[in-house]
Amino acid sequence: MIVDATGIELTPGNLGKACLGSGEHEGIECCCDECDYLMCCIDEDYLQECKDCQDDNCHGSIKPA
Repeated sequence: MIVDATGIELTPGNLGKACLGSGEHEGIECCCDECDYLMCCIDEDYLQECKDCQDDNCHGSIKPA
């Protein structure tokens, strides 16, 4: 699990659609500026990098079965 300094649980990947820190949720501050996983959310070509990711903290990553 990845938790921002503000206590928001982050779910990187999928262009930030599932992340509470994306700035799209009412009453929750955008956490993207300080997020180490920002590229996973803004780069549409990052899908292959996500598949190859070895970061066990990132529960938004796509792991091969």
